[in-house]
Amino acid sequence: MKFRIKNFNSKVSGRFYENYNIFLKKREKAWKRFLEKGHEKMTVMFIPHNEKKIFNFQISKFIILFFICLFFVGIVTSSYAVIKNRQMKEEEQKLLLSYNDIRADLIRYEQYTNEITDIMDDIKPEIEDLYQLAAGTDETGDIWTYSDYDKETMDSLNRNKRIIPDEIFAMKDIQKDLLSTTSTIKTIKNFIDVRSRVTEDMPSIIPNPGHISSLFGWRRSPFGHGRDFHTGIDIAASAGTTIRATAPGVVASAGWSGGYGQSVRIQHKFGYETIYGHMSAISVGKGQKIRKGDRIGYVGMTGNATGNHCHYEIRLGNIPINPYPYMSRMW
Repeated sequence: MKFRIKNFNSKVSGRFYENYNIFLKKREKAWKRFLEKGHEKMTVMFIPHNEKKIFNFQISKFIILFFICLFFVGIVTSSYAVIKNRQMKEEEQKLLLSYNDIRADLIRYEQYTNEITDIMDDIKPEIEDLYQLAAGTDETGDIWTYSDYDKETMDSLNRNKRIIPDEIFAMKDIQKDLLSTTSTIKTIKNFIDVRSRVTEDMPSIIPNPGHISSLFGWRRSPFGHGRDFHTGIDIAASAGTTIRATAPGVVASAGWSGGYGQSVRIQHKFGYETIYGHMSAISVGKGQKIRKGDRIGYVGMTGNATGNHCHYEIRLGNIPINPYPYMSRMW
């Protein structure tokens, strides 16, 4: 069995090498024929019409094939160059259009930036005035220096300042001013909130509708006895007109009080006290808590009065002060 397999392998190997050798010989013969054909000479003749000397030369088929290939390579290369040149011109046209659009956008952004800068310049004095009002000082301090501003970004921009448009720096300045404005507005808001709370607890409204018939200070006595000092403001109104508390507080007294007639005295925060005199009727009692705007009585002419009115008085530390500045905004 082993002898048969070995004999079979030998036959297969022998046939393979035989076929391989035949293939090599055929290839060698074909290559020789190709070289022979390629080296064959061809005569090129140029015959002039005036019977001058005939010019001729010989050239091999390989050289002719070489020039033919060179010609086709030139054609292909030229065509490719023409196509690429056309594409580059189209890209160049697109880039030019894009550049014009970008330039137009930059000009428009520059105009917007200038407009915003002008608006900020107009707003700054108003912000400074509000800050001075809120802080109670004539100094503006460093309200336009924002301490937490983007320092890293600004350092990066400054390093590349030559290639970065000026509008970028203008926008960063506007951003810084807006942040500073936001911080200042928060300060002003805090002041207004505190002031609103204080104002809410202070006498700040009129006690009743009507017209002022007598102001605070020295006046000719309505009773014909020369001059006297009027410690409040008289607000004339029809009998029965509602009188309201001008600030929250606690009723210190309610009832008859000599020349004040039927009157109510209310204690408020910060040492303020208000008095409402000459009432026709009282609607609150001593010790009662009062909110601003609550009804406390009605206009009348009880006590030393020549007509229906409310004698409105404000005291600070038991000293009468002019009520008009506390109600002038309401008239």
